[in-house]
Amino acid sequence: MVPSLPLDVLVHILYQLPPSRDLDGEIAVKTIVQCSFASVLFRQAAAIPSIWQQHYQVRYLHANEPHEDQRKARTGGHWKLMYAARQTIDKEVLKLLDSIVMKRVGRYEHANALTKFLFDAWDVLEIEKGVVSPGQYMTIRTLGESHTLSSTKAYWASALLTSIGQTYVVGLWSSLRLGGQSVSFVHAFSSISCFFGKHPDEISSMLTTLNFRCKDYLLRLNFPLSESDPDYDLKKLCLLICDFMASEGYGPVAAHSFHDVLNLFPHSYLSSHKRTIPLSLVHIFISIAQSLGVASSPVDFPVRVLVHISVPNPEVDDFYVDVFGSETILSMREIPTLLARQGIQADDMMHYISPCGAASMLLRGSRNILSSLNIPDTPLSLIRPSALLALTIFVLLTGVGGGRIVHQLISQADPLDCATFISEALIPILDGTGRVQNDLRLGCQKTLDEEVIIAQEIRLRSSENKIVQHFVGMLFEHRRYNYTALITGWDSVCQASESWIREMKVSDLPRGRDQPFYHVVCMDSSSRYVAEDNIEPLLTPPDQLLKQMCQNIDILPKFFTGVLTKTTLKNPDVQNTVPERRARFVLSPELSETYPEDEVMGDAWLTG
Repeated sequence: MVPSLPLDVLVHILYQLPPSRDLDGEIAVKTIVQCSFASVLFRQAAAIPSIWQQHYQVRYLHANEPHEDQRKARTGGHWKLMYAARQTIDKEVLKLLDSIVMKRVGRYEHANALTKFLFDAWDVLEIEKGVVSPGQYMTIRTLGESHTLSSTKAYWASALLTSIGQTYVVGLWSSLRLGGQSVSFVHAFSSISCFFGKHPDEISSMLTTLNFRCKDYLLRLNFPLSESDPDYDLKKLCLLICDFMASEGYGPVAAHSFHDVLNLFPHSYLSSHKRTIPLSLVHIFISIAQSLGVASSPVDFPVRVLVHISVPNPEVDDFYVDVFGSETILSMREIPTLLARQGIQADDMMHYISPCGAASMLLRGSRNILSSLNIPDTPLSLIRPSALLALTIFVLLTGVGGGRIVHQLISQADPLDCATFISEALIPILDGTGRVQNDLRLGCQKTLDEEVIIAQEIRLRSSENKIVQHFVGMLFEHRRYNYTALITGWDSVCQASESWIREMKVSDLPRGRDQPFYHVVCMDSSSRYVAEDNIEPLLTPPDQLLKQMCQNIDILPKFFTGVLTKTTLKNPDVQNTVPERRARFVLSPELSETYPEDEVMGDAWLTG
């Protein structure tokens, strides 16, 4: 008989199971649970709260604060019971995620239910998403090998994280409507990144780190940080904050990059786009200044945003900081002259010199975003979410929209947006706006009704009157324009509008409109509609091209799970014959449901 170990030794053993957010962490937790069934002593060891505390605090970084408080009260703060409560939520979220991935019918009802968990669902979705882009999970395998749904799951987990962030931030910004200022400028502006799947704590952490670094910078210069210190100089402090920002790489953007839309998003200008526009530099400056006890606010100055500094001494004038310009400190006396140069009348100047709140800056930012989207070099993957962000801010904070603005917003929204943050957050908040709220509700319903019809479609090539030569998942080159693209769907005859058919001169094609047309996605993520006459199958695509498509086309994991290849010798009896290695993309459950015969045709095509 093996002698039992003392309790303290068993506890020490369980402490050696390291907490983590990956598979090792799950195995560690399962091991602790299994050990609790081994003996009475092991059960006592596995119930030690501090063992569960470390696993809880590593896995669960985010939560809805009111719900977390309720869990603590309900469990008495017992870490094991709290972990079990979060695991129950995780299982519900993963069940909904599986339904979203596997079935297009009912998908957006499941998405709506999932996003209502808000930040309680964040950690499990973030773990499912992983640390790389969903396309990185798409692998190239040979015919006969199976693919997992990792990339498609990661795609939907990422999309749902964005929906949760959007739902949260619309609720946050709602308190700014009609002149309310219950949310600080720094917090409200930082939350812009929620529209791109960033948790608000991520931006807050980046700013907090910068604030501490600036304080350390000032202390190393022996600069006094207390107002009561006789050597404290507020203007010098503001100049030193600007110097610190410059030492960290932050500063004015070059003229040719001024309208780069990434200059407007905190997760970008705090990292990759440190040379940025005035509004973004003001956001960083005010975050630092306020952390040092400086009363600072943005000023909606024409041309570029300034910072208003409120001086504690009532006998000393307030002043302004131009974070972007060369003349950094501006006095109250200089401002009217600068405004007059911009054509501002004396009666209107008060608006431009008074400190303003978050709403004015968000609206200014939204105008900047829409202006930047007119620049030709803006990546296609950024246009839709950026426009959706800008239009949401405008409609939310003004309550004004009219048919044109609402139509633009709905045109940028996909069914997931309509089912989640627009229906659940934006429309209810606009209560009392009359036509705007109603137009949004009707637009969302129309989008979701159309999605229901599409989700129920099943395309059987065997039942079509015309032969559809190509299949979903096939790579091709356009015969006329030579670009490479991937087929994501087909119609046995052209389904485009008459105006599009005329504009594209479809009648000039050898078979005109009376031929199959294909929905395709290109390397730049754009979608096109291509006639069969213009499709030349790509027989031997290089691995480099396949990998580029997987990694560069953001939407690809929604449609496909990976790549299958097959190498054959076309003339095996001829010496020095070059092998032909064909490739096709493997359909996701969504496309397999709609095109159930295309997988078989794709395999047949691979074997030649």
